[in-house]
This record gives sequence, C-alpha cells and structure tokens, in this order.
Amino acid sequence: MRINTSIFILAALAAVAIGCSKASAPETPFDPVVRVNPEVAPQTRGSYTTESLKEFDLFIHSENSRYSYTNTKFTKNTSGEWEPARQMLWEGKDKGFKFLAVAPPLPKRDVALALTGDIFEFTVESNQTAESNASDLLLAGWGLSQYIIPSSELGKDHFSEGKLKLEFSHAFTLLKVQITLGTEFNHDGVPENNPINELKINGFKPTAKIGYTTLDPTGNVTEIQAYQPTDGWKKAEDKNHNCVVTFECILPPQDVDGFTVKFICSGKPYIYTAEGLYSFGSGKSYTLPLTVGKDEVIVGGDITATPWKDGGSKDLETD
Repeated sequence: MRINTSIFILAALAAVAIGCSKASAPETPFDPVVRVNPEVAPQTRGSYTTESLKEFDLFIHSENSRYSYTNTKFTKNTSGEWEPARQMLWEGKDKGFKFLAVAPPLPKRDVALALTGDIFEFTVESNQTAESNASDLLLAGWGLSQYIIPSSELGKDHFSEGKLKLEFSHAFTLLKVQITLGTEFNHDGVPENNPINELKINGFKPTAKIGYTTLDPTGNVTEIQAYQPTDGWKKAEDKNHNCVVTFECILPPQDVDGFTVKFICSGKPYIYTAEGLYSFGSGKSYTLPLTVGKDEVIVGGDITATPWKDGGSKDLETD
C-alpha cells in the first residue's frame, strides 16, 4: 500500500509540474517592425507574378497617427527580403490598422497623400500595348472596412510568421473584343497575319479614385486604343473556316450607357455600337464577340464575364 501511495503522489506532482510548465511558458514576443509577404494572383499581365514583382507601395492607417504611413515604397534587398524605403513600426499587437498595397508604385512621392477617403487616382494608358502593364492596377487590402488587430482572429488571417500577407489582385476590368472574320476574307487565300489594326474603344472614363473600400470612376469619357495579345491571332485552317482575332483593353470598373468599338480591317473602317446599360466589375474579364464581313460588323453573341484570375462565367445583361 505504501508503494502505491508513493506512486500516486509522484504522478500528481508530475501533473502539477507539467501544468505549471504550460502556464508559465513565455509568450512569443510581438515584433513591432513592419514585415510583409506579398503574393500575386495568377493570370496577371506582364511581369506581375509573385516571383517577379519588383516593387510596390504600402499605406498603413493606424488608430495613432504616429504609426500611420502614406505611400511607402517596398523593394527586395540582396537577401530577397522586402524592405521599406523608411522604417515602419506597428503600434502594438492590440492596436488596429488598415492597409492598402499598390502595384505598380505610385509616381508622386513629393506630395503627402491622404490616408482616408480618396487616397489616390489612377489613370489607364490611352494607347495600350501588350508589352506594358502600366494600366494593370493591382491592389492588396482593398475592400477591408474594419481595422485589423494583429492579436485578433482577423489579424491571424492577415499575418503569417510575423509578416503581413499582401494578396495582390486586379482592381480594374479587362475588356476583350473577339472578332471573327467572314470567310470572304479568305477569297485570295487565308491571311497569314491579322488584317485588323487601330482598334479603339470609346465610352469609358479612364481614371478611378481609390480608397480603402472605394473605387470610383472619374474624368471625361475618352477613346482608348486596345492591344492584340500574343495569342490574339488564330489563322483559319482553310478557306472554309474563319480567322479569329482578339484585342484587349484595361479599364476602370464602371457602369456605362453604351460604348463604341472602332477599327480598320484591310484598310476599311468599321464601327460597332453597344447600346444599353453595361456594368463592368473589378477583377472581371469581359468578352464582346463580333463578326466582320466585307460590308458590316455585327455582334456575335452576348457579352460574357469571368473572374480575371480564375474560372466561372456569367452573362453580362443590358437594361
């Protein structure tokens, strides 16, 4: 009996010791230095991939203005770590903040930008090319209405190993114009190269005001020249089949009361007018199918919409 009592006493002491050890385990210290881990959504244009992203701007709006930062440029150091152009610190693990990361970096650095309301404006190029990604605005943190507290459940969703996760995705709209050429263009032989050039789209505002949760189109409606992507020309198999050419244009998301598409095909001008109310959403890719004959251009179906970065589709209806 004495032996059993001793065993029970030793077991109880061990359990108490383990419990005390767990209770007294030191808490991981909070790192006050702002560190980031950016990622880019798939299917972005140009050089925008997680591996090749070279620089971006970060805004942080804390409850205490001392720990708030306007557009601060981040670049990679020689060790591959992301570093800010100036020291940035968190106010504390229990202090809230909002953030907004922007790629490409904003050009103006001699003017203090706002940290509330409309933070900055972004304008797409009027003459867009397949080689340039200057019109493709990527945002991370956009749409978050509440403050993030690092120690909260929401904070856990946005931090990993002490680094703020920046998940960049498209802020604007990609409009594709897919043109099917009539077989009459094959009369003298299937064309080797795309006979369409100077495709221009008119009816959209080229500028948007950006805030933490807002993206509002502004400015006058203007004409924007679209570009042919590298895979935008599909030659017909023979004279009895159709060639197909695709042009693309990046635009601020907005509602438009109709728009026009103008282009030149084999030296002849064409124009198509899309009538009705159209809604173009952030991060979406839209396709307008057209068919071109020798004397006219007609719509080949409904405009379709898909997420710019992943699958799924829906029809874009007119009112």
